[in-house]
Amino acid sequence: MQPLPHTAASPPPEIPLDLRYYLELVWRDRNVIAAAAAAGVGLGLLVGFLQTPQYQAAALVQIEPPAATFMSVSDALTGGGGYYQNADFYNTQFKIRRSRGVAEAVVKRLKLTDRPPFKGHPDPEALFLSYVDIEPIPESRLVRVAVTLEDPKEAALWANTLAEVYIEQSLASRVQAARQAYDWLQERLAATQEAMRQARGKLISSYQGQDLFVPEGSVSAVTSSITRLNEDYLAAKTRRITLEAALKQIEDKRRRGENLETVPQMATDAMVGSLNEQLSTLSQQLSQLKEKYKEGHPEVQKAQAQIVQLRKTRDARFGQIVDALRAEYAQLEKRETEFRNAIEGQKSQAASQSRKSSELEILKKEEQSATSLYEVLLQKLNETDIASSIRNNNVSVMEKASAPSWPVRPAKKRIAALALALGLALGIGLIFARDYLDNTVKGPEDIERYLHLDLLAAVPKYDEANVHLVTEAYQNLRTALIFGRREETGQVVLITGTAPQEGKTTTLVNIAKLLASSGEKAVAADFDLRRAQLHARLGLTREPGVTDFFVRHQDLDSLIRPTRVPNLFAITAGPLPPNPPAILARKQMGDFLNHLRRHFDWILIDAPPVASVTDALLLARHADLVVYVVEHNNVDKKLIKRSVSALRKVTPNLLGAVLNSVDIKAKGYYYYYYPQTTGTEGAPAKPRPKAVAAGKK
Repeated sequence: MQPLPHTAASPPPEIPLDLRYYLELVWRDRNVIAAAAAAGVGLGLLVGFLQTPQYQAAALVQIEPPAATFMSVSDALTGGGGYYQNADFYNTQFKIRRSRGVAEAVVKRLKLTDRPPFKGHPDPEALFLSYVDIEPIPESRLVRVAVTLEDPKEAALWANTLAEVYIEQSLASRVQAARQAYDWLQERLAATQEAMRQARGKLISSYQGQDLFVPEGSVSAVTSSITRLNEDYLAAKTRRITLEAALKQIEDKRRRGENLETVPQMATDAMVGSLNEQLSTLSQQLSQLKEKYKEGHPEVQKAQAQIVQLRKTRDARFGQIVDALRAEYAQLEKRETEFRNAIEGQKSQAASQSRKSSELEILKKEEQSATSLYEVLLQKLNETDIASSIRNNNVSVMEKASAPSWPVRPAKKRIAALALALGLALGIGLIFARDYLDNTVKGPEDIERYLHLDLLAAVPKYDEANVHLVTEAYQNLRTALIFGRREETGQVVLITGTAPQEGKTTTLVNIAKLLASSGEKAVAADFDLRRAQLHARLGLTREPGVTDFFVRHQDLDSLIRPTRVPNLFAITAGPLPPNPPAILARKQMGDFLNHLRRHFDWILIDAPPVASVTDALLLARHADLVVYVVEHNNVDKKLIKRSVSALRKVTPNLLGAVLNSVDIKAKGYYYYYYPQTTGTEGAPAKPRPKAVAAGKK
């Protein structure tokens, strides 16, 4: 049979948080939690009864939003804005109530410095404030002024006195602010009135000294003159530019010998137009005469003479027009210069007039500003005087403090509830901490997740009620061995563990009985040459045994002894040697096992624990399968992991682990899948209660 692939090196996926395990852990240690809770409640009640009762009295005060320092009569009657518009004001008032000034006034009024604990105290104001709490009521303009003392009547007196002192100081500060505002307005009004008089005097003097008259809402004569001159200047300049262009065109045509009829000034002239019509008529007549007569005919010559005369007349008219254009151009140049000079003169006069007008306007604005300020200050002065006479204090007591009947501290129910919660938390924390610090293998998930081993079987602690569970667990182990075997015969199975008394020998005996009862020939060999126990479990003597084969060279067949179980044989340890590793490292070890392979289907080797000695590592080299026994909740996981790692270094044949001595009452959910039967065919003989229940060796 081909060996099964070795999967021990590939760790299984992480197992999620086992909520059921922790719930069962809490239930199992419920007595510890209950004791911690009871202790917490008792301690809390003791603390509550030992404390001195404290009484709290509170006065309810209403604070209206602040009014403006300078306000109208309507503002004084209607009041200011809401809470959120005056949040900074309210926060300031809360601080003022806890200020040293208010505290000093209360201490002096109540004469607290004459009695303890204020008598002789270096800072009585701070001591008084330590008894005071200011509590704004949300979404309102109300504030609780609370005082907490041992005497309820004294607490009410302090709270009412604190509210009264605060109201008196608030009213005094508002009256003082109004008086200061009134005095300031009077001073400013006098200064403003004098400034207004001076501004008016300067304005009148300026009107008298300036040679300037401009009707209000109109423009000056100089400005109108400049406007008209600019219009004439632009018209003359435009006409000059037009004439200049026409003269240039005429000169160009004359230079090229072209006719001047296309020049606009020539084409639009009436005389030139009449002459052109006559020339056109004569040209037609001449054409008709030439059809009748020859060139030298008197009529033809007459017509030609008339055409020549008309052309001379037209050319003379062209000359007159050109002379007129030149004369007009020269006149326009002269007028343009005159307009320019006149405009410059008017501008100079306008600048002077504008400066004088600006100075006058400035004086006028100063006079208007002084007058307006005077009128505003006079109005505010009158309004402030009237408003101060009808001003009401914005702070009032809505409800006076009364002596309380019940103390606010200590809150015994609250202390007891808190102590109960802390006790429960402490108890649960203790059991969780103990479970966390208990670094042992607690269940199959630790085998798979931490040790990276397959779980072959989980064997519960033995008692009369769970014999069928123990049997089922060993049958699972037998099934795992059958599926893990490499050959049909002669399989060497090494059974070892981490520390002594983990149940290795018990596991070997029970699995050997199961294999033998199923018809397979098995032999159990005790190679624990330090603390041999196999012979006692099978009812045999320790000698002769394994050491006789290696030391005295006895025949191996003579050392194999039958047991009371059919098909099950045993080789006991024999005399215990002083140096077991020297025997296990001999070459004869291979011969020993090969001989057994030829005669038995299963060779089960009981080996010492890995963490104690190296015997198991020497034996593991010859094993086809290695079964690792782990006792539930006993051996440190780190030590187990180091031992498993040492085994993996010497053999790849580590089949898996057996979790032994599991407390099914604490973690019974691991075994819910076991059938509730009274017996199983081929079950091993009932183990001795001492061996199985304790999970030893």
